[in-house]
Amino acid sequence: MLVARPECSPCAAKANGREARKHTRVMCLDSNSVLRLAVRPEFRGRQAVMLDISPGGIGLVMAEPLQPGSTLVFELCGDDGMDSIGRLARVRHCRPHPVPAEAPWLPKAPVLSRLFRSLLRLEPPAPEGHAWFIGCEFDRALSEADMKHVLDRLQAAFA
Repeated sequence: MLVARPECSPCAAKANGREARKHTRVMCLDSNSVLRLAVRPEFRGRQAVMLDISPGGIGLVMAEPLQPGSTLVFELCGDDGMDSIGRLARVRHCRPHPVPAEAPWLPKAPVLSRLFRSLLRLEPPAPEGHAWFIGCEFDRALSEADMKHVLDRLQAAFA
């Protein structure tokens, strides 16, 4: 489910007690939107779960923290590689965050365990460990057409 959020989370960027964001964020609720990205300078491939996006930036959850000022490069959408939107982004803040249940860096439960849990209608165990919310600002804002393209692709993933 996608939800437009003009207001911010309790720990959102604020200046002098007032909201400092320029763009409305779209929260990616109930999403398993996994992004592949690389962090400068090593540009080693990493995975993150997208929590929110706006024309000006993106909120990600990752297994390891990143320092504010770090540069990321990633592609939005484009499973087929033809209609991807590549972007550079700079980390603005990093804070602890609960581990998403379907985080791509978590080990997969054994098939029999998943089968028995499904048959008995048991909830999977809560993920252990730590994750990090990484707030990033794009090097240049997404255009209205780019933002529509990303939201259409996300909405299709929920259908």
